Amino acid sequence: MKKDQSLGKNIFLLFSVKMSGFLLPLVTLPYLARVLGAEEFGRVAVAQSMALVLSVLIEYGFSLSATRDAARYRNEPEKMASLVSRVHGAKLFLSVVALLAATASVEFVGGISGVAFATGAWIYALVIGISPIWYYQGIEKVKLFSMLDIAGKAISVILIILSVRAEHASWVLFFQSTGPAATAVVSIFWLYRSVEFKMPRASQVVAGLREGASMFVFRAAISLYTLANVFVLGVFVGPIQVAYFAGAEKLVRGAASMIGPVSQAVYPRVARLVFEDRPAAIRLVQKTMAGMLLGTTAASILVYAFSSEITMLVFGAGYGPVAEMMRGMIWIVPLIATGNVLGIQWMLALKMDKEFNFAVIAAGVVNLVMAALLSREWGAKGMVMACVLSEAMVVILILRVLLRKKALPLTMKTSS
Repeated sequence: MKKDQSLGKNIFLLFSVKMSGFLLPLVTLPYLARVLGAEEFGRVAVAQSMALVLSVLIEYGFSLSATRDAARYRNEPEKMASLVSRVHGAKLFLSVVALLAATASVEFVGGISGVAFATGAWIYALVIGISPIWYYQGIEKVKLFSMLDIAGKAISVILIILSVRAEHASWVLFFQSTGPAATAVVSIFWLYRSVEFKMPRASQVVAGLREGASMFVFRAAISLYTLANVFVLGVFVGPIQVAYFAGAEKLVRGAASMIGPVSQAVYPRVARLVFEDRPAAIRLVQKTMAGMLLGTTAASILVYAFSSEITMLVFGAGYGPVAEMMRGMIWIVPLIATGNVLGIQWMLALKMDKEFNFAVIAAGVVNLVMAALLSREWGAKGMVMACVLSEAMVVILILRVLLRKKALPLTMKTSS
């Protein structure tokens, strides 16, 4: 009973973090859409997309691989200190790589032209990527991090509203970075109050990169059909069409992000139970799947029915095409929920990393090709089609693997 209460508490705390990440930007989204106008809003959206892609490079999949190890080493101080050293050393190295990539991207597309946009994108990527949330998830103590994260996002929202005007589009990413930066600094400080600090050596950096490689491939592949779509679209169409697509995607992906807290809280528990009590792990996955599908399907139906009203409320006049794109994209939410439970929570817990990575990489490559072809032909509407097809492909490939291996948890029987 105590374990169930702890899990429920972690889900609630992580859900609060995700909810703040969805609701607080809804304060700035209408403001920026109206103050900047569609063209500048589109340029900011492309720079934000670039920042999120770079943050995947810096984070390197440690939210999965290091979380799994932290859960295992929570009662072994020496091993935990070594793990923290490897992860932080690897992230520092990857931050430099991300800076070089951001520099090379200047003038690549109109949305990030200029040093200010590229610099802001790198800073935002840095403060997201260095977050030590993986540690707090692994030891299942996320209360402190949750409170800091919510407070940090609130600070960023206030700064944006007080400071950004029509001529200040490039400032948006700098102010978005302030709150996450404060959260990262304080949470790392508190981490080292419990874990011995060890200066990372070159060999540890290499070890950290090697250990996180498979999960990085997974996260990078996912970014090809989630985070990078706005950036890719910006290569082929103008900033106004980018603004329409980005508006719809921000709302739909924001709704889908509500899946994250459940996954973040359940994953360490499943990862432990598959070795200690396999039937209990199966039951937990089955319950999670049922709850997620019910919730995401109901939410998708509501968003579809009220898409026009939501668009007018959030963006105002001049963003009408956002509603149509939202109606097309909203069905990715149940697909994401299904792939999340069967892929992240089950396949990764069983260490079926290679099979899961193959499904995600295949979908990411297909999305990249479809995104380029369809957006060139139909603009933002083509990108919507590419998004839905890619998410469906992930689910189909995951189901195929699990059925072939007779490891589909939904059909597996458990003892009472």
